[in-house]
Amino acid sequence: MFVCKDLGRVVMAVFMVLICGNFLNAKDIAVSPEEESLWIRHLLPLPHRISIKNKAVVKPVDISITMAAGSGEIVQTAVDELRQVFKDKAGLVPDGKLFDITVGTVDSEGKLAGIRLAEADALKTLPNNDQAYVIQSQGNNKLLVAGLDEKGVYYAVRTLCQLLEPAITNGQVSIPLANVLDWPDMEERGLWNFPPDLIPWMASIKLNYGKIGGGGFNVVRGQKSHTDIDTNALHAGRARALNAVPLIMHLNFQSSLLSAYPELAGKGDSAIAGRYFAHKQGDPHRAPCASNPLLAKILAEWMLDIASQDAREVSCWLTERPAQCACAECLRAGQFVAEARAFVNAWREVRSQYPDFVIRLFISTTTDERYYKILAETPPEVKIERCCNMNSARVRHLPRDLFINPLFDYYAARGRWIASYDVPYPASGAVETPEFKIPESSAHRIRDFIRQLIERRYKGAYGMTGWHRMGKEICGFNYQALAEWAWNLNGRSEREFAVAWATREGYANPDAVGDWSEIMGPIEFDVYDSDIPTCYSWGTAVNMIKTKQPPCLGEEMFRYYTQPEAFDQKLAACEQALKLSESFHSPYLANETRVVISYIKLAKYIYQAADAVCLADPSNPERNKALQEALAHLKQAGEENIQAIRQWRGALGPEKWAPRVYDAIKATEDTVQGISQAVEIHVK
Repeated sequence: MFVCKDLGRVVMAVFMVLICGNFLNAKDIAVSPEEESLWIRHLLPLPHRISIKNKAVVKPVDISITMAAGSGEIVQTAVDELRQVFKDKAGLVPDGKLFDITVGTVDSEGKLAGIRLAEADALKTLPNNDQAYVIQSQGNNKLLVAGLDEKGVYYAVRTLCQLLEPAITNGQVSIPLANVLDWPDMEERGLWNFPPDLIPWMASIKLNYGKIGGGGFNVVRGQKSHTDIDTNALHAGRARALNAVPLIMHLNFQSSLLSAYPELAGKGDSAIAGRYFAHKQGDPHRAPCASNPLLAKILAEWMLDIASQDAREVSCWLTERPAQCACAECLRAGQFVAEARAFVNAWREVRSQYPDFVIRLFISTTTDERYYKILAETPPEVKIERCCNMNSARVRHLPRDLFINPLFDYYAARGRWIASYDVPYPASGAVETPEFKIPESSAHRIRDFIRQLIERRYKGAYGMTGWHRMGKEICGFNYQALAEWAWNLNGRSEREFAVAWATREGYANPDAVGDWSEIMGPIEFDVYDSDIPTCYSWGTAVNMIKTKQPPCLGEEMFRYYTQPEAFDQKLAACEQALKLSESFHSPYLANETRVVISYIKLAKYIYQAADAVCLADPSNPERNKALQEALAHLKQAGEENIQAIRQWRGALGPEKWAPRVYDAIKATEDTVQGISQAVEIHVK
């Protein structure tokens, strides 16, 4: 009797297991193509290969997250961030038994947690495979998240986080049983001049490079120099697969160096480098006597100090703008060749203590100063960073200009490590001008530039903004466009990117944002790539009226206006985009559209004024009437432009704004005033 009773309990237990089996396993549900498409909209950048045909629906409490044994700091950070997603969305850190997410690097046999990954061999063949990764489902209760290197693991987890964020509630989680194989098209993708607290956000969209500053180089004669680099940013980036690189600022900016060692001051007036227009005041800067061995000695001290603080790289900035020390040695070598030699000699000294230490030569002048010799002499392990060469590399071409530099492109095509800082995040793509704080969200312009860099086989793409504050708020759309296409150039169209961006930003109708982008992206490309508003700060428009230069459609500030009707065609399209954007919950894109409209109107009436001044008979009253009408319209357009800029910036925060906002306003004011005065002279 006792035995029978025991047996009955066993039978009952087995029966319960059988009938409740579905509750002891994750519920596997098919995913329709439409649901898969909507889910993938939450990913930025888009993976190269991704498929979601099923999902597992489980309770958050029933999930486990397993980190492979022997994982390092980057994997630990990735796992911590994955757990944080559950904590933020479901209020708990999962530690269940029903569904497991295993995270780690692939072993030598292509396995993770003893399971062979189907794409393990493929990972090894991919470009930039240290950043490549795979996500692989195992039945309906396991997901493997892996890479050859911890960097790839981090990116795999970031993709998974993006997929899970919209799919987690307190009660359940829809886990995509995804199969992903992914890698970046470009090795480095990033920003210059950003606050370090932006690093987690940058890493979350797979940006992996950032220039960080230091405490300055206060040199005391006869003493070894010391500088405090931002080690917090350094380590915050490293833990997230982001390379945060300190710098040695432009050699002509090192005033304390020349004060402590006057013998290092470049000889003669030719050593004065001058200033960019954006640098409105202060010392015009003197380049050093770079052939003096003392310079290399001090540079080595700086590098050693930086390396001792756990930095593995430093960016070495040559003198900004053309300059030439007039001593015989520097004249024979050339200023920039001598500076490059000094940095390389210092680096060789440092490598005796830090053999893996890397330097980058930051070449930022606007002319080619014997760069052929620098590239020929410099060891291939030295990375080359190129800046301020957007206009010098520009070749006029329809429908869009080409960017070509035969020398640098030759080396890049043969595997030399070369990167560009000229990704046009802000409206003014040229760094040597004021980087006006005005809105530009043109996926088309960013993709075009990235495509050309990838075709030229450049290794890195970064954008330089001339201001530190409000970068993400103003350029966030373009930052994410870089993240998108430097990772996967041919994955999404510009419209599809805008839809994904709007989805992630919480827009109620992402498709309408995609429609807005398809209208405004090409128009903003046209407007801001036509030297607007930079030409206003340089007085180009005013000078055209003063000197009676014929306005030439298709060139300079009228670059993408091929006929007089083009102004009104663009304005009509903008009005259509404005109606769309006024329905969005955020006023940002509507305010941006109004700024662009005002710039097109300015260009239109400048063209009409210039045309009336140059091409009509001065004695003809109709000519004077046309001039007066154009001038009245121009003044109105100027007021609208200033009001639009103020409205756009005011929505982001109250005054006092950064000087770059006021630069844009002043450029418009000066242009309208200058043209008005010139027109009055011509009318008289």
